[in-house]
Amino acid sequence: MPASANNPLLLGFGPFKLDPQACELRKGETLLHLPPQPCKVLALLASHPRKVFTRQEIQREIWSGDTFVDFDQGLNAAIRQIRAALCDDAETPRYIETLPRRGYRFIAKVGERPAAAGSTPLTVAAESATHSPPTVSRASLFRRPLTLAVSFALAVVAVVLVWRMARAPVETPPAQIQSVAVLPLENLSHDAEQEYFADGMTDELITDLAKIHALRVISRNSVMQYKGKHKPTPQIARELNVDAIVEGTVMRSGDRVRITAQLIEAPKDRHLWAETYERDLRDVLSLQDDVAQAIANEVRIKLTPQERIHLASARPVNAEAHEAYLRGLYELHGTAAETTGTLRSQSIEKAIGYFQQALAHDPNEALAYSGLADAYSDLSTNYRAPLEVMPQAKAAAVKAITLDDTLAEAHASLGYVSLMFDWDWSRAEREFRRALELNPSLPQAHAGLADYLLFKLGRSDEAIQERQRAYELDPLLPRSGLAWLSFFARRYTESIEAAQRLGHDDPILALCYAELGRRDQALAEADRAVSSTRNPVILSRIAFAYALAGRADKARAMLGGIEAQARVRYVCGYNVATVYAALNDKEEAFAWLETAYRDRSD
Repeated sequence: MPASANNPLLLGFGPFKLDPQACELRKGETLLHLPPQPCKVLALLASHPRKVFTRQEIQREIWSGDTFVDFDQGLNAAIRQIRAALCDDAETPRYIETLPRRGYRFIAKVGERPAAAGSTPLTVAAESATHSPPTVSRASLFRRPLTLAVSFALAVVAVVLVWRMARAPVETPPAQIQSVAVLPLENLSHDAEQEYFADGMTDELITDLAKIHALRVISRNSVMQYKGKHKPTPQIARELNVDAIVEGTVMRSGDRVRITAQLIEAPKDRHLWAETYERDLRDVLSLQDDVAQAIANEVRIKLTPQERIHLASARPVNAEAHEAYLRGLYELHGTAAETTGTLRSQSIEKAIGYFQQALAHDPNEALAYSGLADAYSDLSTNYRAPLEVMPQAKAAAVKAITLDDTLAEAHASLGYVSLMFDWDWSRAEREFRRALELNPSLPQAHAGLADYLLFKLGRSDEAIQERQRAYELDPLLPRSGLAWLSFFARRYTESIEAAQRLGHDDPILALCYAELGRRDQALAEADRAVSSTRNPVILSRIAFAYALAGRADKARAMLGGIEAQARVRYVCGYNVATVYAALNDKEEAFAWLETAYRDRSD
């Protein structure tokens, strides 16, 4: 039956019905979400079953010449979205077959019927029949054997079809998804200068998803280690211990940005959902919110009213301020953050410069203040005296919260300042718990609460449980935090177990063995650690281990170099004091403790 403007055709295949004109795909009576562009591609292929369409033919039929995103990426995303909607598999397709270097074709049987025909069944070939009262004639007697033969043949065909349907793969619903990891979004511009933007978009999507309490979201620290790597999705999921993976691309062109995201059920490597979003740079935060809400809907997580408010309250941003903020994040947390020593200090200073630049464009940019708080805190102890930078960290965190009380990272920063610098215990606990109320997937808030529970309350079991939660959210985080927490709780065997993944530049193993009286092992670990660092904090800890293990000569020899560094740069007085205490030099130990107190060392 030919289609007309008033009587368009519906296409039926398997359990699906497609209305090309309304761009609606249904499975039974359920309306499936399929964006317009993928819907047009599906309609083109399904309207011509078994016909091979080259990519160039699809481009001419569907894509306009002024399309923003490049065609190859757009078509690849469309095919992924179609397969996700149909629960189809590229390796063993039932609907869309890929022919390498040729194109695509629709391989399922397609039926048609008029859209206005209501419940009329879909058929491949329409037949009409007239019915009259049954009569028996001589001719009918001769036709009966033929009729019986046809009936028998149809029965055999029916049995074969039932057998084949029983052997066909069953569409199993997705498993319950309670944890996800957002892999670094691919920078489609292939311009290294735009890497900060792609990483920033990844950061913000992780932050948005982490606001959903029913979903465990892996931190950016762990997922960024997969940037530029092409491991199988199930392997990544096993390493991060998640149910699903979110991956995608980002492309920026002038004042426009486009993100394509897809959700993959990790154990089966099955695509569940895919979507493309394009917005003006001013609306980039609402774009991220839309992606997060779509993923929450797809994994069937019911958002609380408060979560819906958080994900629907994005404001327009100042494009220049937001760009400077993303550059600051890249220096603070991105690839540049992998450096150490002087280079690391320089990266933090560059991040501070970018955050200040963002505030010059928009003095009310709460995210930039939150970034400043983290940057100043990162400088403390290892690079600058706490008294020099922590007041600035506190002021930035307070300002960020004043502008936007929903920023979990700012609350965690203020909690850290309150605990380590102000020694304001009640405020520290309050800020850490507020951070976790806003973002239960924030590792630094769990780590901060762990420090509070141990150092203030002495509740080591609860403290270690909080640290373990941080590692569940950041599985690839080095275990130094847990090792030191166990060490300070005097649980030396547990500290050793946690430290097994650390490099030998950290003296925690030497200290644990020394405390346990295992002198030879302590000295061996100290010898290994001392050969790979010039950091005065680490050197002080190694000297402390030598002193505990009975090698006072080595400890005193190291003290000379450490105190020489202290004359030209900041060195934490507490760490030096522990060495003198282990050497039973009480006068020098108290002198360095007074220095640490004056500097408000953490």
